[in-house]
Amino acid sequence: MDIQLILNELYEAGVLESHVQKLKPLTGGTSSEVVAVMDGTHPRYVIKQNDPAMIEVEAEFLHTYAQIEKLSRLVYVDSLHRYLVYTFKPGIAGQYRKTNKADLLLSLATEVIAHYKPLESERHYGYPDHPFMKWRDFLLYRTKESEEIIQDVLPQEDHRFVQALVAGMPPRNMKYLLHGDLGVHNFVFAENGTLTGIIDPDPVVGEPLYDLIYAFCSSPDSLTFDAILPAAERLGPELTREYELNKEVLQGLYFRIATCIRHHPEDLDQYAAAWTYWLNRAR
Repeated sequence: MDIQLILNELYEAGVLESHVQKLKPLTGGTSSEVVAVMDGTHPRYVIKQNDPAMIEVEAEFLHTYAQIEKLSRLVYVDSLHRYLVYTFKPGIAGQYRKTNKADLLLSLATEVIAHYKPLESERHYGYPDHPFMKWRDFLLYRTKESEEIIQDVLPQEDHRFVQALVAGMPPRNMKYLLHGDLGVHNFVFAENGTLTGIIDPDPVVGEPLYDLIYAFCSSPDSLTFDAILPAAERLGPELTREYELNKEVLQGLYFRIATCIRHHPEDLDQYAAAWTYWLNRAR
């Protein structure tokens, strides 16, 4: 959709004071187009265009968790879900300084994930355009995708171990709307390295620990049990019942190794070392 038409619509809806605005292109996802609406030299709003199903679920995520301060505030959603508008989160995006990961995870658990809300039982697990009846089926799908990428980077017995581990997960009937892409690349930091914002959700319906482990595995530093345990404990028994943390982390690390091979091969040695560490803990 032409951006000028969007600006005109936002002006007519009373979102913008004028339909003539200074814009600044921002880096979007694989399918989204993102621009900032400037207030002088400072970004004020973000306009994101994407597939309507993705816009609808991202708007739902921001609306559902409007009370979470680290998330942007939803300002406007197009009635046809062609685009949405949300407030710009000031700070340094994606510049993780590898400080204290345990503190970062604890902040995420306390200020974000602990505030997730359960969904009605009729909702399916997974992404809106690829739903699953069971959470385990979504994870098995991700496991198969990851195996095709990892191939002989890991021995076949490791692939079989992960497949058996995921297939043997007990049903927990927990459905929450998750960020889905809760990694350091989507974190906004202040100059002193403090986490101030989280951007670009790719919402998934699933279990809250998935987001915490995603964040934990999204950088190759401090991938130890001691770094994630305090945050996992902070989520409380209602969000972590029946979990075996070692096995859950091993699943998330398997998915991350596949992402590493595709996008960050320079980190593979560190992830390989972490894999050995967690595999020994999970067996």
